[in-house]
Amino acid sequence: MAGKLENLKKDKTKLLTLGVFVTDVVILIIVLIILWVMPEPRTPGEECGYMCLPCPKSESQVCCGCRAERLNMYLEENFDKSYAEVDKEYTQIYNTRIAKIYGGYIGDVKPVAHMIGEMREPSEDMKTHPVTKWYLGNNCLLLNGMSMHSGRMRVPATGYYHVYSMLDISYHYEKDNSRQSVAPTEKSSLVHSIFLSNIDNNEEIEVLSTCHPYEFSRNDIFGRFDTYLSSDIHLTAGDEVYVKVSNISQVNSPPKNIFGIYMI
Repeated sequence: MAGKLENLKKDKTKLLTLGVFVTDVVILIIVLIILWVMPEPRTPGEECGYMCLPCPKSESQVCCGCRAERLNMYLEENFDKSYAEVDKEYTQIYNTRIAKIYGGYIGDVKPVAHMIGEMREPSEDMKTHPVTKWYLGNNCLLLNGMSMHSGRMRVPATGYYHVYSMLDISYHYEKDNSRQSVAPTEKSSLVHSIFLSNIDNNEEIEVLSTCHPYEFSRNDIFGRFDTYLSSDIHLTAGDEVYVKVSNISQVNSPPKNIFGIYMI
């Protein structure tokens, strides 16, 4: 009888041990399943687009978060400040570049003028004459304070300007029967110049000039050539720039004659 009781106790111990082991195995399996199906850890803001921008109160530090939220906060915090800075900068530029000229204004657009020639009466040659007739209609400019007075362009503001002029020249030949050749008329070489003066004084300054001798032509009737001048010069407000040419009666083809100036 005692032997049977002892065997029964051993059987119960085995069953209890087996139960504990099975329970541990089941728990382990459950834990493994949970770990298997659990999503991987993510960084903050990964789903909404992570972004870091300078913090509003301390630009040396960086604040991070969702892209849309951080951008919205950053714009709200900095737009008014940036707008005020840009507005102040452009207001200063506008005030420094504005000049009141003859009841008008020169703004950010710089002074510019471009003229083409106009038909004129031939006059006495052999000396330099100012070209006073320039067409003021279509294809011509006279803007932002520029004005024209008797063929002279008056600049409204001090600064560097690019000045240019081109003239179309044509002249007839006279037969020289003794040499059986064609020779140009007895006139001095053509001089094309740009002059400068100021209304405050009557001094006239030659700033550009070119001299073109007369040449022979194969057609035995007339000769033709162009002259062109251009340069960058410093002008003072009120300076007048104009073109002069010798033998002015030979300045033809008005649309090909140009005179212009613009601030650099």
